[in-house]
Amino acid sequence: MEKEIKGIPVREKIEKTLSEDISKLKTLNIVPKVATIRVGTDSGQIFYEKAITKRADKYGIFTENIVFDEYVNEEVIEEKIRALNEDDDIHGTIVFMPLPKHIDSMRISSLISPSKDIDAITDISYARLLSGRDRENTFFACTAESCMEILKNNGYDVSGKRVTIFGRSLRVGKPLMLMMMNDNATVTVCHTKTLEEDAISLSKNADIVILATGNTGGYDRRFFKDGQIVVDVGTGVGKDGKIAGDLNVSDLMDSGIDIRYTPVPGGVGAVTTTILLRNVVKAARNNIKNI
Repeated sequence: MEKEIKGIPVREKIEKTLSEDISKLKTLNIVPKVATIRVGTDSGQIFYEKAITKRADKYGIFTENIVFDEYVNEEVIEEKIRALNEDDDIHGTIVFMPLPKHIDSMRISSLISPSKDIDAITDISYARLLSGRDRENTFFACTAESCMEILKNNGYDVSGKRVTIFGRSLRVGKPLMLMMMNDNATVTVCHTKTLEEDAISLSKNADIVILATGNTGGYDRRFFKDGQIVVDVGTGVGKDGKIAGDLNVSDLMDSGIDIRYTPVPGGVGAVTTTILLRNVVKAARNNIKNI
């Protein structure tokens, strides 16, 4: 059996439905459009911005890339977000994080209209996720949703399964915990204050393990057993200078432990941008209902 659970086949499956939805919208003279806001010249944010634009072009989604100098006044960003909220041609807005220290990120996030919060960073989006209701109109954190899509599209039903998540960030760990619980998984979350011996035990007792800490190569054979599914969200630079995840793949292979895992690159990251753009299309459809 193939050990790698690749993200590209999942992305391609989502793309097919996405293309069909966009074609239907265009028959109504609606072209989905997303606005991105970047402050400064962070290389990671520029890479993500380009990835969104490139894939959006492929699907026929318009993009408006807004870039501010890193010393911009917060009021200027606030004014722009309010304008985007009022612009009916803009269906989704994403603000690249983190923002410079002189800008209140929480306030900026709170200004985005929930109907355009395609990256699921507003309090309303979190509240809807927490309640587990109104899924049709709710946006979920894109990386967390990518994990769920990869599992679902590979035939892994999390209901009744024991899931251990490493990481408790607002963008991955916490929303993923809620998504798993909403789908009836039994979830444990490990974090920086979890004792290592407890973390190892909790990981080994899980059916599914999610790694989302940024501890590149930090999870080796001690954490795993035969038959587990490991979803690796981490992205960093390995000892060989190449992009790598949190899972120490070489050590696992040497150990002979039989697991299935998502590779880095080519796993969760391959799906995330498409999920974001699916949310743009979802927002455009919801806008029709609200007219």
